[in-house]
Amino acid sequence: MSNKENLKLPNELLEPAILTHSLNDVSFFLKIKPYLFTKTDKKSYFTDAKYQRIFNGVCKWYDKFQNFPKEKELLIIIDKTEKDEAVKILVKSLIREVYQGDPTEIDIRFVEQETIKFIQENRVYEAILLSQVDIESGNYGVISQRMADAVSVNFDKDLGTSIRDIEHGVKEINSLDDEDVIPSDFPTLDGDLVLDGGWRNKEIYVFAAIPGLGKTALLGNIAINAFLQGKKVLVYTFETSNKRLLTRYYSNLIEMSKKEIISDNKKTKSELESVMGMTTGDIILKEYPANTTSTNDIKGHINDLWMYKKWKPDLIVTDYLLLQATNDKSISSENSYKYYKTVTEEARNLAKELNVPLITATQINRSGQDERGGSKAITTSKDISESRGIYDTADFFATINQTAKDRELGKIMIYIDKNRNSDKGAKIKMNIDYAHMRFSEV
Repeated sequence: MSNKENLKLPNELLEPAILTHSLNDVSFFLKIKPYLFTKTDKKSYFTDAKYQRIFNGVCKWYDKFQNFPKEKELLIIIDKTEKDEAVKILVKSLIREVYQGDPTEIDIRFVEQETIKFIQENRVYEAILLSQVDIESGNYGVISQRMADAVSVNFDKDLGTSIRDIEHGVKEINSLDDEDVIPSDFPTLDGDLVLDGGWRNKEIYVFAAIPGLGKTALLGNIAINAFLQGKKVLVYTFETSNKRLLTRYYSNLIEMSKKEIISDNKKTKSELESVMGMTTGDIILKEYPANTTSTNDIKGHINDLWMYKKWKPDLIVTDYLLLQATNDKSISSENSYKYYKTVTEEARNLAKELNVPLITATQINRSGQDERGGSKAITTSKDISESRGIYDTADFFATINQTAKDRELGKIMIYIDKNRNSDKGAKIKMNIDYAHMRFSEV
């Protein structure tokens, strides 16, 4: 296999092999179809445009009949659609070669490997052409995202897990204890009945609260706790400025108020350097305008971080869902259920794609408030502002609760309303130090 990896199949051999294998392997055909089909024969991904005409003909037939055309049927199609007699003769000759080709002559795994490279080359070339306008306008962020998308071609070979494969099944279950989790550092929250160890990769965690109750502060504590464990945390803020967040984070880390930080820069720097020496972690804060930023924008930023700093996040925090936009510009925010469900699904897909936990927040509406300005004793998903779709999509959903009296006492309670991995209904009591925005369990 290593020798094959160093080989490159010339296009004059690869292109007919792609067609031959397509006609003999529907799985292979369905994998490449979205990448290589063109709506018009004027556009060709194949070096020999005649192969593009054949491939397009096969795709159109398959879409209509859900099977492949026989050689004779494809020849009839070319007879009816091709006006240039010279081209018609050449295409018919290639069709006969493709149908008579032996799919076993070239190993299918090698053909798949080479086809992925072939698709990537075409997509990169296309991305370069599309980027000319962006280069002229200085829109470089779009270019990096387009290039990243161009090379992200993968043929999934995982056929799934059979429950009859007991040896493999038991091994998979045992590996659950080996999963890389990031503890929240709140003991009850990390316990077996709630997070069962901590934040898990590929999952989305949502905290909900009434305005001004502590969503941003809690998300900040979660980010700082992961940072102190040596994790790289990426925080996206759509409401609070980077400067204000940085003030809160520094205040939390060194127990100095904003006033003390400003008045004694020497002590501030000394204390922060001491903290930085205790961990290899990092937090990057990125501010975006509200209601304009989608997960595509976030992916573009993450690609840039890797490209320019070789920096990858272990955990992502977004503050918060109702201030994000969807990638699908055809969906109107007037349909709040569909819109914010889509936003949440895209965020969850991002967590899966990057293999990280994603922690975010949403808002509780007025029904969750009491007359004195605090929240009800317990708010639930029924009090979600704007969209139930957020709750339906989240792996974990909790509300932050604080009555007016609790606020005076510096107390807060987190209620677990949904938990895919364990039970719901847990109540976690916490103290909050407002001077330094620190949460701690009671």
